[in-house]
Amino acid sequence: MVNSASQGRLKRLKQLAALGTRLPLPSGPTPIKAPLDIASKFTKAWNAGDAKAISELFAEDADFVNVVGLWWTSRRSIRRALKRGFAEWFAGSTFSVEKLSQRLLGSDAAVIIARWRIEGQRDPAGEVVAEARRGLATVAMQQLDDGTWLCVSCHFTDIAAAADTNLMVAGVVTPTSYITATGSLDPKDARG
Repeated sequence: MVNSASQGRLKRLKQLAALGTRLPLPSGPTPIKAPLDIASKFTKAWNAGDAKAISELFAEDADFVNVVGLWWTSRRSIRRALKRGFAEWFAGSTFSVEKLSQRLLGSDAAVIIARWRIEGQRDPAGEVVAEARRGLATVAMQQLDDGTWLCVSCHFTDIAAAADTNLMVAGVVTPTSYITATGSLDPKDARG
């Protein structure tokens, strides 16, 4: 049963959604000729520390969710966030793609999944002490009228080795495994 407070929030969200205006996709050519090209273009721009080049791979009203759930909702906010990252914690870092897949969703849409690796990330003191990180990116692409493609949504997730899920305790998210040494999900099975 939905309470009146929930109904009120839902009604307000619907009102806000109705007010939103989606910007049209550009009509001119983009740097992406095929959906899988997003991987090489993104990698090249990242390794050059070029936030502007990365942002140009995205629609004006694109969504980008980073590994900790920060959600940027425009090309401009994506560029601004990456510019700061390249000036600080990702300065001099390298990005590579280890595995790539594509699923076409009709003739003008595609979903790309990429397993990525970042090396050389800096800690808050500016030192390169962090180990390499691996993760997955899920990218939604849309084809424009001229045949080129743009990213409309992107979500990055870190891979947490030997974890099944995250656990939130006292405000701290910790990768956690529920599989015991015997391979069972039931801890009683590990005791025999």
